[in-house]
Amino acid sequence: MAPRRTRHPAALAALAVGGAWTAAYAWDRRRIVRDPARLPLKRDLDELGGRHVTVAADDGTALRVRVIGPEDAPTVVLIHGWTCALEFWTLQLQALAGELRLVSYDMRGHGGSGASGGRDYSIEAYRDDLDAVLRATVPAGERATLVGHSLGAMTIVAWAAEHADELPERVAAAGLFSTGVGDLISSSLILPATGLGDRIEQELGQLALSASVPLPKRPTPISSRIVRYVALCGAASPATVAFCEQMVLRCPRDVRANTGSTLSRLELSEGLAALTVPTTVIVGRDDRLTPPVHSERMADGLPQVHELIEIDAVGHMAPVEAPERTTAAIRSLVAAGRDARASQPATVAAG
Repeated sequence: MAPRRTRHPAALAALAVGGAWTAAYAWDRRRIVRDPARLPLKRDLDELGGRHVTVAADDGTALRVRVIGPEDAPTVVLIHGWTCALEFWTLQLQALAGELRLVSYDMRGHGGSGASGGRDYSIEAYRDDLDAVLRATVPAGERATLVGHSLGAMTIVAWAAEHADELPERVAAAGLFSTGVGDLISSSLILPATGLGDRIEQELGQLALSASVPLPKRPTPISSRIVRYVALCGAASPATVAFCEQMVLRCPRDVRANTGSTLSRLELSEGLAALTVPTTVIVGRDDRLTPPVHSERMADGLPQVHELIEIDAVGHMAPVEAPERTTAAIRSLVAAGRDARASQPATVAAG
């Protein structure tokens, strides 16, 4: 009689883990396919028309820019956040393409833009890239509305501080969505308190933000759950999480790490005073990366707060988690910038 075979416990454990992984992946895929949010997020932006532009940054980095909407409409410049791409704004682009001239671009190293030759992912480099895009895409004499998410909003504040004297003639209004201007680590709710003291927790946070950790090339059950926890919230739909996850995974490892290092040392609070135009601040109440305390501090430091909006059951990705509310805020902001300009007294030349 042949001896009975017994499976080694490690082999049984591996089979169990593999089975659970396969089941979790299949479950995730079914939920994504059935999610009504999936089709709008997957829509090809080429269907909206417009044109593609390549803008050279001051250091020669090629920036991928898309311009959509009527050429004679007010210009709104949309700036995405860390590890994202211009497609992050797809729901706003679809909703507003018929009424506004929308300029969106990939920040250096992100999406279809070129990598920085000198690995310069400082806030100053991002600031100067924004200025290059404005010079290339905003018609002479027009005042654009600037709307940024996360790092994109930080870039707006940095640009305002550098160009304070010319800002009133170049910018009509500003939107700062899901962002902060400093103290990003100590206020974050991502990492649990260690009890080791502020200095050590600050150093741990800096290491986490700047870590050059390899990520999978394709979505996995683990990566989707990490992205949901860090960047979204429990209420986010499966397709919304998958949409954000795919962008994060596509961001090059060195860009993610070097930009994260910039964020870990960021201090822009003094730049808020330079934003002397109507400004809307939006934050999700479940934002772990830049919790509402950041938005409240910014509102205290801004000269003209048009709206401070806190949205329930929304994490860090407000424009995709709450697209209708975010889009309505952009419309209101454009109108506020126009009204503020109309209420200013005309300048009469002396003579």
